[in-house]
Amino acid sequence: MANQEHLDLVLKGLEVWNKFRRTQPDILPDLSGADLSGYDFTRMDFTKVNFSGTDLSDAYLLQANLEEANLTDANLTEADILEANLIKAILTNATLQMTDLSGTGMVRANLTGANLSQANMTRTALPWGILRGCTLTKANLKMADLREADLTEADLSHANLQDASLTGTIFQRANLQSAKNLIVELLGKSKTLHQAHLDPEIKDEIEKNFSYLLCE
Repeated sequence: MANQEHLDLVLKGLEVWNKFRRTQPDILPDLSGADLSGYDFTRMDFTKVNFSGTDLSDAYLLQANLEEANLTDANLTEADILEANLIKAILTNATLQMTDLSGTGMVRANLTGANLSQANMTRTALPWGILRGCTLTKANLKMADLREADLTEADLSHANLQDASLTGTIFQRANLQSAKNLIVELLGKSKTLHQAHLDPEIKDEIEKNFSYLLCE
């Protein structure tokens, strides 16, 4: 449950909130379970803030700093999180349907079980990210950085992977059927495709040129 003092401060806007964070650096704000849908939090400092179970749907978080924030079970449906900092953020089981994450840094973020269907992740940086069991159906991952990310059992059906960086990516048991702009040469740079679900023509090419990726 959110701390009422912290809730009152964040609703006073950018200057008041960021001053509070600068002058009280040892306090870790608790905004868990709050209804913050539709608010403008552009460029606000949410480092290590507890947003677990918080409703941030339709919120504006442009260039916000959410490094190491706890967004477990948070609702970020259709939120605008462009060019934000989500490095090492925890988003397990969060809902990010149709969320705009363009240009956002999510290095080592934990998105286990998150729903990112139809999310815009153009140029999103997710190296070493944990996306096990994620739903990424119809997500736009154009030019996304997925180097060494763990997408075990993730659903990427109908996702756009145009020019995505896939070096060292783990696709074990992932669903890549009907993924768009999936180039075999780039997929061949991944770490594993063991038991991954692939379109027949893609699987044939992988078996011919990168058969070791299909092995356990």
